[in-house]
Amino acid sequence: MPLLKEPAITLEGVKIRAVTISALELEVDIRVTNPNIFGVTIRDLPFTVSCVTSEKEQQLARGNAGTVKIRRSDSTVLTVPVTVHHVGIIHAVSSFVAKGGVEVTVRGTAVIDCFITCRPIPFSKSLRLTTSQLTDALSGAVSKKEG
Repeated sequence: MPLLKEPAITLEGVKIRAVTISALELEVDIRVTNPNIFGVTIRDLPFTVSCVTSEKEQQLARGNAGTVKIRRSDSTVLTVPVTVHHVGIIHAVSSFVAKGGVEVTVRGTAVIDCFITCRPIPFSKSLRLTTSQLTDALSGAVSKKEG
């Protein structure tokens, strides 16, 4: 029986936080579950957000949850804001218009501090952002400007 059980890294969701003329702000929720009888430290948790446009994967943004301690036998959701700028926003918006939404893939590697060494745990998942999420984000931006 191994001393260290591998923590589980899963993507809980991607939400549109805000839309401006120059950026699309997203919120990425990543769940880390520690099955061990002792706490573990995530030393680094970098990831990319991408989408497929015209049969080609386009990177939209990068994020990093940074260093996080996860208590023993516990689970926590890390919420990381990321911003899509310039070319990425054009690809995302064109997909929203053409397909009524965009499928985004979040891909990364959690680096677990294992006392003497570090152990990488890759994760990847695709989710669909819908036109209604975009509309809600836009109406929120309009409400803030009016208020």
